[in-house]
Formats: sequence, structure tokens, C-alpha cells
Amino acid sequence: MSENRLPDYLDHMQQAAICMQLRRRFDQDDFLVDKRTQQAVIMSLIILGEAATKVMDSYAEFTQAHPEVP
Repeated sequence: MSENRLPDYLDHMQQAAICMQLRRRFDQDDFLVDKRTQQAVIMSLIILGEAATKVMDSYAEFTQAHPEVP
């Protein structure tokens, strides 16, 4: 891999996690009726998963060196 995208992937993961924290502003009933927030959380989960997969697949040395990063 010629270009180091690791910082980008880690940033994407961090931004997605921050977005998911916004869900805490809602109680369960409010969250269940707010489709926009539900979609934002779903998209954040997708972004987080895709970035995490790219880190695991392309940067195994980082993954092994930082087991504390989920």
C-alpha cells in the first residue's frame, strides 16, 4: 500500500463514535420516533465498521500494537 490512510480511518472511527454519542440526548421513546437520529446512528455504525475493517485488513501491525482499540 503506497498511501498511508490509517490516520483517515482512525479519524472516521472517532467522528462516527462522537456522532453516536448524540443519541444519548434522547430517551428510548424519543429515539424510536426520531427517524433522522436513527438514520444518523445507523450510518455512523456503518462508517465505524467499514473503517475498522480497513484498519484490521490493511494495518495489522497497528491492530496488534494497539489491542485497546476496539
